[in-house]
Amino acid sequence: MSEIKDDDLRGRFSTLRQQDQRHEPQFREVLNRAELRGEKAGSAPTWRWIAVAASIVIAAGVVITKARDRDDERPVAIGVPAITSWQSPTAGLLQTPSRALLAPPPLLSSVFDGVTQTALQSTAD
Repeated sequence: MSEIKDDDLRGRFSTLRQQDQRHEPQFREVLNRAELRGEKAGSAPTWRWIAVAASIVIAAGVVITKARDRDDERPVAIGVPAITSWQSPTAGLLQTPSRALLAPPPLLSSVFDGVTQTALQSTAD
């Protein structure tokens, strides 16, 4: 990078300021144009305000109509099943036919291995 001396830098900035002053409009002219534009727009009711008022009236009409329709509706009794009869939709996926084959063997063998519950009940009677 080249170093620019302070005097040279000040000279360049003053040249830029002079160019800006030649091309900028006077503040009073800009302000007068803005005031004239505001007077023209505010002299008569604009279509924008009419559209806003119409949309408010339409929205109020829709709300009132919906409220009246709700009053006419009667609650419908829906039979809800008891929580005790609920079953998971995926419960059938847990009971596979090959589950007994995939079960790990018991760690300790027992005398009752292979004996069913009904056989035990019949011998106890």
